[in-house]
Amino acid sequence: MSKHGRILVAMSGGVDSSVAAVMLHEQGYEVIGLTMKTWDYATSGGSSKETGC
Repeated sequence: MSKHGRILVAMSGGVDSSVAAVMLHEQGYEVIGLTMKTWDYATSGGSSKETGC
């Protein structure tokens, strides 16, 4: 169990949210990262194979 409890961090894919997650972890929180897919590859003209994610 963590020192302060569990916290959910929205992960944007950029540096800021990753640094925030690390800082919270160092403070004793159990950090859970969350990402959301807010687009449809079929209608966006791309494919998931091209994104690397």
